[in-house]
Amino acid sequence: MNSVNFGTDADMALCRRLPTLLDSIRPLLGAHDPVSSVVPDVLPDRIVELTNMIMPLHNQAWARGDAIDIWDVAGLKSNEGRNSAVLGWLLDPKGTHGWGARLLRDVLRLAGDRYPHWPRLDKDLDHVSVVTECWPAGSTTERVDIAIDGDDFVLFIEIKIQAREGEQQLARYVKVAEAKRQITGKQYGLVLYLSAIAPVDPPEEVALMTWRDVADILARFPKSGFNGVITQQFAQHIQKFY
Repeated sequence: MNSVNFGTDADMALCRRLPTLLDSIRPLLGAHDPVSSVVPDVLPDRIVELTNMIMPLHNQAWARGDAIDIWDVAGLKSNEGRNSAVLGWLLDPKGTHGWGARLLRDVLRLAGDRYPHWPRLDKDLDHVSVVTECWPAGSTTERVDIAIDGDDFVLFIEIKIQAREGEQQLARYVKVAEAKRQITGKQYGLVLYLSAIAPVDPPEEVALMTWRDVADILARFPKSGFNGVITQQFAQHIQKFY
């Protein structure tokens, strides 16, 4: 095996950096045990040998595109409109993600578990309609981030990332949800508020959920396949919203 010649200072620096390097490429190697943060007591020649073994794997993974983060490239950052569009897509049972109603069902189950006065809405979700940036019930003043119409319910989701809710915003959304419920003849009109910060005096009809809640749900999705990779990347992305 070809070796790389390092000076003494470089050997020690590489020795100190090895745990960090191993930890960074551990997902690519399929390892699951955490790498110790303690500098390994091995000779510099062994460090060089390990580096020569690891770097080709790292380079192959990089060349395959394993380091691509599609949401970072798309520039989602903390833009509410862009993140709302992706979340609405994942919530849509007919979305091209291929997960069906899985995310919507899990979100509704969590809301139902936390808010006993909420009905159980996690049944018959395959044909719901999901619309983002919606002006419901003919409203010219209330724009809802995500509007979901089920067989027997109307659900509005308002998302916040860095901003707070407007004055009486959730109360107004509750009224619009009720108006749409009556117009469409549905049984329930509900509002879900998604934010890292709890709103001030929310109406009883509003369920609260954090980005961490959604990230935890997505983290339980399969990680294989293209849809698994980008779903996990979105979960990691929204964990930053605190």
